[in-house]
Amino acid sequence: MKTRIKKEENNSYLQNSKTQVKANINTCLKQISKEQGITLIALVVTIVVLLILAGITITFVLGENGIINMAQRAADATNNAMQKEQKDLGDITNQLQNYLNGNDGSGGTTPGADKLTPDDKGKLVTGENKPYEDETGKAIIPGGFCVVKDSIENPEDKNTVESGLVISDVQDDDLDNSKHGNQFVWIPVEDYSKFHLIEGYYNGNLGTMLSQATNPSREAGASLEAGTPLAKNSTAGSIESIEMYKSVKENKGFYIGRFEAGIVGTTDNDNLSTKTKADGSVKPLVQKGVGVWNTIPWGGTSSDTSSSDKLPGDDTKPGAVVVARSLYPESDTIHKVTSTLCYGVQWDAALNFIDSNYEKAEGNLTSFVADSTDKGNYTGSIAVTGSSQAYQQKHIYDLAGNVYEWTMEAYYTYNRVYRGGNFSYTGTNSPASGRDSGGPDGSNDGLRPSPSFIFVTLYP
Repeated sequence: MKTRIKKEENNSYLQNSKTQVKANINTCLKQISKEQGITLIALVVTIVVLLILAGITITFVLGENGIINMAQRAADATNNAMQKEQKDLGDITNQLQNYLNGNDGSGGTTPGADKLTPDDKGKLVTGENKPYEDETGKAIIPGGFCVVKDSIENPEDKNTVESGLVISDVQDDDLDNSKHGNQFVWIPVEDYSKFHLIEGYYNGNLGTMLSQATNPSREAGASLEAGTPLAKNSTAGSIESIEMYKSVKENKGFYIGRFEAGIVGTTDNDNLSTKTKADGSVKPLVQKGVGVWNTIPWGGTSSDTSSSDKLPGDDTKPGAVVVARSLYPESDTIHKVTSTLCYGVQWDAALNFIDSNYEKAEGNLTSFVADSTDKGNYTGSIAVTGSSQAYQQKHIYDLAGNVYEWTMEAYYTYNRVYRGGNFSYTGTNSPASGRDSGGPDGSNDGLRPSPSFIFVTLYP
């Protein structure tokens, strides 16, 4: 009995155990199922996060502002910086070389550049003189100067060789002289045989100052070759005149001041030379709209004999010659020119550029050179430089009228020659080509220097 009861108890225990194990198994399965679900969600979330991170990483690495592009730009910037550094070093080297050569090295064409063209207008030439060419002709542009830009005030006014090529010693200057540089006009001398003194006009007729039998007008000429006689109206060349003629022959031209010589800070015209010094300490201006330098002697007296050309006067004493030479003295290493008072042969070459028939000296001209009516200031009072567009010929102002121009010519044994007439006469009896003379110590208010400049010889 006890045995059967014991067996039943054991069976009941087993049955309960099975039930408990089954319940435990189900619980475990549910727990496992639950944990597997959480794990899958975590896995999906992880994958999504990784995909987002991967996208960000790809964008960060490969995008427009990504690491690779940033690295490429950094490399390009480094390369550009290296190239700029090399260029800057080259520029510094060129500037140092320019300074060693006596040039300012700023804003100009390089010494080794090819010939200049109209595209170079406004750019200063640094270094030696450079050839220039446009569709109308050729010229030489000296170091320290630029071919000026065309007119802004008058758009149809172009700066060409044919119209009278204008240069300035200030960068970006123009035909309006808006930068207030000293300006000069190229006078072509293509046929050197025509570079000689030409008889001027007076009252519609040819004058006689060059043609008279005794004591005609004359000036220092070119150098003499063995057996070659002096040219008519030329004396033995001075150091300056020889260099001038040589330069004109080699360069086929020269420059003449575009405006009458003026004085800085002035706009009136009464006795200007008495307000400043004529000893070279005050340089002349060759600019528009300034007071004209007048009441100035040529230099020395009629009893002096100039040591340079053996003609009347003394070109080392205060006067027009000293003032003109002071503009670009020998000590000026930037501007590759020699400035001096206008020679008579240069004055005549300028007039021949305006009217090529002038050189023939036939006595029948009615053009500007023989009749300057309405082409110069004959109003009875002195005007400032460049006062009227009507007084401009080949871009040169006031060749006629306003005040007389001292030149390097001499007349008789005691006078120096002045040209161009003045404000108190008329364009017929005192035209642009007219000659007159006075003692080198004369200084009436109708006289002024006319600085032109010639090239330093390009070949030793």
